[in-house]
Amino acid sequence: MLLRKPQAADAPLMFSAYAQDPAVTRYLTWRPHADIAETRAVIDRFLAAWEKQEEFCWLLFTNNAGQLLGSIGARTEDGGFNLGFLLARSHWGRGYMPEAITVVVDWAFTQPWVSRVWAACDVENHSSARALEKAGFSREGVLPQFSVHLNISSDPRDCYAYALTRGV
Repeated sequence: MLLRKPQAADAPLMFSAYAQDPAVTRYLTWRPHADIAETRAVIDRFLAAWEKQEEFCWLLFTNNAGQLLGSIGARTEDGGFNLGFLLARSHWGRGYMPEAITVVVDWAFTQPWVSRVWAACDVENHSSARALEKAGFSREGVLPQFSVHLNISSDPRDCYAYALTRGV
């Protein structure tokens, strides 16, 4: 697998691979993109955040065919990073996401100020929970009414909190 910084030219690929797919975005905080202009705007935001060193988003590609698998982002927070990730539906269940999470966590812990990497996922999002567990994260508990997942409900939903801390 190859992880790389997004480029403006990736918008059509992102849009067709996952950004417009309601199944992929079901447990996310944003709705499927209605058109490619939304996807272009998101890439612009990713690049601006990268420039400010506030958030780092990588696109995931297969090594051999260069096929877009999904994306993973790490947002800076006190003492660490908060992860968010998604995978194109055609690549679900193949073990790609635990591998990508591990690569990003390994990178995060090369930053001397990082002591913790964490993620939250909807309590019904069993696939994301499993990916985090396979990557070595521990479930810390439930965050009541933590996040609005617009594709399910406009009400805040319970999420599991997962974390991995720097080894001593």
